[in-house]
Amino acid sequence: MTPNSFSDPVAVRLPRNYDVDLLQRDLQSLREVRRAAQPGPYHKGEWTGIALHSMAGKQSVFPSAAGTDHYQETEELKRAPYMRQILSELNCPKEVVRILFLPPGGHIKDHFDFHTSFQFGLLRLHIPIITHPEVAFIIDAQRMHWNAGELWYGDFSKVHSVKNDSPIVRVHLVMDVQINDFVLSLFPPEFVERRRAEGISTTSEPLPASEAELRRFTCDFRIPGEFMPMFVIGKPLTSLAKGADAAVRLIEGKLTVLIEGRPAFTLERVADETFAISGLPSGMKLEIRRENHVVNQVMLHMKGLPKDLYSARLGIFRGPALAEQSVPLPLTKQVASGGSFS
Repeated sequence: MTPNSFSDPVAVRLPRNYDVDLLQRDLQSLREVRRAAQPGPYHKGEWTGIALHSMAGKQSVFPSAAGTDHYQETEELKRAPYMRQILSELNCPKEVVRILFLPPGGHIKDHFDFHTSFQFGLLRLHIPIITHPEVAFIIDAQRMHWNAGELWYGDFSKVHSVKNDSPIVRVHLVMDVQINDFVLSLFPPEFVERRRAEGISTTSEPLPASEAELRRFTCDFRIPGEFMPMFVIGKPLTSLAKGADAAVRLIEGKLTVLIEGRPAFTLERVADETFAISGLPSGMKLEIRRENHVVNQVMLHMKGLPKDLYSARLGIFRGPALAEQSVPLPLTKQVASGGSFS
């Protein structure tokens, strides 16, 4: 089937409805939790949130990113039993889940979330908890009308904005989920078929691998500056431009990538020489090729990401995403199989 983006909606209401009273009851139970200003230069700090699911279960303002741990519930989610039930019933891997607040007069200006797309393998779902007709919620120049308690998918890889012209604090439960068969079952079949024609990255279960097998993939390589925003978050972007030295080592039984000597993220084997990156969806993988028992090439495979990742991290849209790209990361020295640390 030939994809026709002009006929596709930028938002799809999914077949789930939730009890607004129970959602607001959970919200009340979290009223004393500190709300952290969300990242991005496209608002003045009035847009705040509480993390319910995050890397290592810690309160964090950062969206999904590579890391050495796994996404898990925060302590705050335990105080919100209905929201916890909602997440458990969404039978898919969750990355960052937040309750996001925008007060009267708040304005999240035009930006796009480059890492949310079917091609990259991460979708952003919303459940409005408190909303108002005078909230101007725009995706790709189209005004959204989402009611409290509804489950919605929005294509946030397109330029979008929110301006709260109402007298209430607008509150949404926002869930970043990886794509599996359950997630795809929520969408109309014809919509999914058009996405398949463009490319969908679905999550994969890691393959079992012994420490002896993993140890064979130890190596040293360099990450060019143009790709650093995908691997490091929370640092000034200007500090990443020169690139960085990286090393794959076995640390406490996990294949771990160190950047400039510090553990940055772990790898999970999903094919013979291909590894998922902990914290990122399946649209980005490392392939570590071996020949004669020695690593001879490291490849970075990416789907659905823009070429200019620096502008993208700032929410600035500059050109469409690339359907697929594979880039060799230069080896810096040979490491004999068996490198490990305890």
